[in-house]
Amino acid sequence: MLRLILFLQILLLVLFLGTGYFIYIEMGAISSALEEAMGVIAEIQNLLPKLEVAVDTINNLDEVFQNLSGISEILSLLLDPLQSNS
Repeated sequence: MLRLILFLQILLLVLFLGTGYFIYIEMGAISSALEEAMGVIAEIQNLLPKLEVAVDTINNLDEVFQNLSGISEILSLLLDPLQSNS
């Protein structure tokens, strides 16, 4: 009877140690994935000001393209003034 209890205690101890080791390995994997994600977040934070400048530039280009139609009309009047009179 004592041998059975000893066997069950050892079995339980081995199960606890195995579970603890598995949890330790999984926590290490999660930790490394979290460090990698934090690195990506830091890179994105470094790129955000550049992206804001790019978006502002694109917004300014949109206004320039809207003004181009007016410039085109003025140029066509200057180049061919008789066309507007016909």
